[in-house]
Amino acid sequence: MARLLGLLLLIGLGWLVVRQLLGPRRASQHESKPPRFEKTVRCSRCGVHLPLALADEDANGAPICNDANCSAHRPRDRDPR
Repeated sequence: MARLLGLLLLIGLGWLVVRQLLGPRRASQHESKPPRFEKTVRCSRCGVHLPLALADEDANGAPICNDANCSAHRPRDRDPR
């Protein structure tokens, strides 16, 4: 029984040493730059907020989302010919 307790103690101490040695490396990986946030706009038809990069524009230049309901009401460009 004493051998088993001694073995568990050695395994525990070894685990703590390895964890202590690997700990600073893991922390340095998480210390990166904070995420960049994009400008958001509000859809002029349904009111949902979305990133400016994903927004379309309607005929008046107002931002609209890519949702099927908003896109279905988009006026089509007519050929002046």
